[in-house]
Amino acid sequence: MNYEKLLQAILDVAEEMLVCGAEVARVEDSIERMCTAYGCTRVNSFIITSTIQVTFEDPDGSIVTQIRRIVRNDVNFDRLDYLNDLSRYICRERPPLKELVRRYDQVMGRKALPAWIKYTGAVMIAAGFTVFFGGNLHDAFSAAILGLLITGLMAFLGKIEENQLAKVFMISVAAGFAALILVKLGLGDNEDKIMIGGIMLLIPGIAMTNSLRDMLTGDIATGLLRLVNSLLLAASIACGFALPLILTGGSGI
Repeated sequence: MNYEKLLQAILDVAEEMLVCGAEVARVEDSIERMCTAYGCTRVNSFIITSTIQVTFEDPDGSIVTQIRRIVRNDVNFDRLDYLNDLSRYICRERPPLKELVRRYDQVMGRKALPAWIKYTGAVMIAAGFTVFFGGNLHDAFSAAILGLLITGLMAFLGKIEENQLAKVFMISVAAGFAALILVKLGLGDNEDKIMIGGIMLLIPGIAMTNSLRDMLTGDIATGLLRLVNSLLLAASIACGFALPLILTGGSGI
């Protein structure tokens, strides 16, 4: 077996798990189990949010090392579930390399969730949190519209803007102005309550949770990196929503 190609395939699985939102400890454990399943020993991995480095000794005694740069962040728990199943299949069945690659491509080629599910979820979350924080039905309706706008902008900007901070800031500014316009048109009563519904769609909750989980499992460096990134995203959201309020005096356009 070509162990260089094997490690490349295993890193493909590990990279996608990390991108989809898996914590570092889970990815490291999956890498070690998959490599060990093929008879490799002295498996060592080092993972932070932007890099995966793995080295092992193959059955012939050769040392194999590869490094993978991570530049994407696309939380997808549905795909992560299938990747977890794939890693367990690899450990259990030790498939030939071609079969491993075929199954990985099969997971990556699965159809994404229909757009209407994402938009429906956004409407429910935005409207629900607006009501939860004291908004009335008019505010909930406006927040639902804001949720549709934010979800649409996330899909659009995700294709043309790789910088997460810039993307979130632009969406926040647009959503802030949209909330003020909705109040000005009489579709909502309280711009702050409407904005809260939109903010909840952008809060990096998964990144914050994973940062704490990483630190609790001993991956302090990765946990701190994720925490800092989460705080920067939160600051970007706050500045984005604050800008329309500052420019308009907070009372509409």
